[in-house]
Amino acid sequence: MNRKISLSVFAVLTGLLIYSSCTKVDTTDLGKELIPVVDNVSTFETILDVETDNFLFPDTTRITGSSLHALGIIGDDPEFGRTEARIYSAFGPSSYGTNPFVVQDSVVIDSIVLSLAYGGLYGDSNSIQRYEVYQIAPTPGNFVDSVYRISTSDFAVLPTVLGSKDVDFKTLNDSLWYRDRKDTVKTVNELRIRLDTSFGRQFVNYDTAIQYKSDSAFKTYFKGLAIKTNNTISPAKNGLAYFNLTSTTNTKLTFYTRVTNNGVIDTTTTVFAYNSGNQANLITRTPAHGYQTYLNNGTPNDDKVYIQSSPGSYATVKIPGLDTFKNVNRVIHRAELIIEQIPSAQDNIYTTPSLMFVDAINAAGDSSFAIRNDFIYTGQGNGYDVANLGGDYKNNKYVFNLSRYLQSVVTKKLPYYTLRIYAPFFADPYLQGPTGTSVVMPTYLFVNSPISNGRLVAGGGSHPTQKMKVRIIYSKI
Repeated sequence: MNRKISLSVFAVLTGLLIYSSCTKVDTTDLGKELIPVVDNVSTFETILDVETDNFLFPDTTRITGSSLHALGIIGDDPEFGRTEARIYSAFGPSSYGTNPFVVQDSVVIDSIVLSLAYGGLYGDSNSIQRYEVYQIAPTPGNFVDSVYRISTSDFAVLPTVLGSKDVDFKTLNDSLWYRDRKDTVKTVNELRIRLDTSFGRQFVNYDTAIQYKSDSAFKTYFKGLAIKTNNTISPAKNGLAYFNLTSTTNTKLTFYTRVTNNGVIDTTTTVFAYNSGNQANLITRTPAHGYQTYLNNGTPNDDKVYIQSSPGSYATVKIPGLDTFKNVNRVIHRAELIIEQIPSAQDNIYTTPSLMFVDAINAAGDSSFAIRNDFIYTGQGNGYDVANLGGDYKNNKYVFNLSRYLQSVVTKKLPYYTLRIYAPFFADPYLQGPTGTSVVMPTYLFVNSPISNGRLVAGGGSHPTQKMKVRIIYSKI
């Protein structure tokens, strides 16, 4: 979304201090379940209906090298449709100015192995997918930046498949043994794909004064590798696997070679590690089935809400009854937005996001704001106090705390906006203080990780039995 406010660092810090000090003097233990008993004499409970609508999220997420990268295909989630994830990564020697292949005139390449550190999966563990490795085309302007949006178009690759492997997802965390020169090495959580040895000859022949002169010179000739899934050959496309590019032990490009030095044949290994300068995790979603229907039905109050993690969707939540409720001054002991999961096809395989987020959007839809007073920025972990705001998945539902937010509407007559619920990889709303003053969020908020993990079908505002709602416990003044 376009930013509407540009503030200096001083203003940001000042706003945070104001917010922090105001939070400290608020002695009401909202959000901690210390709530008076509803007796309908001094303490009351009311339920406000909501109106919900489904939308695609205009995702601008960028995945850094330190984040787990998704790889694979979900061919047809019966509720949400198709997902495909590809990895592009640069690899290179640890230093430049020398050729890493000693006695290069006599080098014989016995094998080349691309290793990727396994970090988990989403979907069906019985998935079996054909992973294929390509060299990224060394053309000017191709794959030159360090971080790309997940929605970026695919980069050009050379047409030859360098290597492939049919990957059984349930074995990705198995232990395996392989020969490293004269030793037998045991490893775990490592995917190993053998590549064509002819591919490695270019690196032996590279010149120290040209290709190996510097990191930038090397990337001009070798931009890296692309790992993709073969959609036609893969027998079971029902999940995504995740890999850690920054693992110094299990992510690497290894050349196993023999060299002749002074008449003696010796075996050696040369390792190209992940080069943190260039990487991309490109993810494509193709909505289908109920998800696509509800995105396009034109109904302003959907009975179902479809939430797909990044790159995915969001739902707007309007509270029409708040216009009347706010006109009477009262003390709000607890106000919460309750979202109930409803059964959906294969929800035992394609599970829910572990954490969701709520913020508010203005009428133009071009700015978002953290929930005033109930959102507490911490700058650590997720970046905010999850326990206070809520949004974690428990007992087949998500609950968000709106207590202080609605109190500010009732008592201070501060404005309120349409709410937005979603499961982003990261969120970046404005931070609002108790008086409604907005400042730029100091850092991104990390909500749902790893990328593209989780989907939810929930009851919407007009669902007949499990409708989304706002529950308020209050006392009259």
